Amino acid sequence: MSALFKFMGNPAVAQSVVTGAVKFTPIAELNDPAELNPTLNREAVEASLKRLRETGYSEHDMLHLRRQGAVLQTLAPEYQAVPIPATREQATALIHSRFYNSTSTLDQLLTSTARMIASRVGIFCLSKRFDSLPMWAHYANNAAGLAIEFADLDSSFEGDATGVLREPREVVYESEIEGVTFDPRSHESLFFSKYSDWSYEQEVRVVLPLSECRVMATGSSSLYLFDVPRTCVRRVILGWNVQPTMANAVRAAVAVANPRVAVVHAQFRRGRVTLAED
Repeated sequence: MSALFKFMGNPAVAQSVVTGAVKFTPIAELNDPAELNPTLNREAVEASLKRLRETGYSEHDMLHLRRQGAVLQTLAPEYQAVPIPATREQATALIHSRFYNSTSTLDQLLTSTARMIASRVGIFCLSKRFDSLPMWAHYANNAAGLAIEFADLDSSFEGDATGVLREPREVVYESEIEGVTFDPRSHESLFFSKYSDWSYEQEVRVVLPLSECRVMATGSSSLYLFDVPRTCVRRVILGWNVQPTMANAVRAAVAVANPRVAVVHAQFRRGRVTLAED
């Protein structure tokens, strides 16, 4: 995977991050109120139910049904009412159950399951761009902060049987999020779908169970940290509004914490963000 960038408002955190300690943010602390907020499009739900009842489950459907089951087993096993069917025939027979005729029941189950999942995962949010002016404004304290460049994160987050946890995945931006339906792959929208207004972020994210993070108490709250190899940290990019004294302090701290990491400056000229030449 190509370089990815983490924007931060406080330059002082660079000393910790360059050692490989990355923060996973609980869903409730993210700035998008729609995160993991389940939506139920009744027309889409009914259409997906009709398709599966008429055509049955394909091998592709079964792959994603098993992944869906792995998500529940990992994050909300108490909501896995029945085991995932072992065969296409068993899955097709199960979907004809009258239990699935009630979208109101599905709505209640979806909401409670999504809330439980949301309370048990953290998100490591990155961007594919370092040169996005809105990102510097919104996430790096109007360029008085910094961006950390990461490389080869897919070697640390290789994925698992869920198909959604523990791997870098691009966010999908949509004008309308269909939400969870009977389509076995639709649960992915809980983790990786955002409304189009957020598309400027060009986000790539890693979703991780908070139970796999180490917890650091900070006053009345907690930080959830996960350690990646130091070699995954490539550069620290200081914003153009970072004060010289702070810039010097960051350079000195990074030189001690991880000497192989370069510290460079971003600049904003003629409407573009570029890297300044030393």
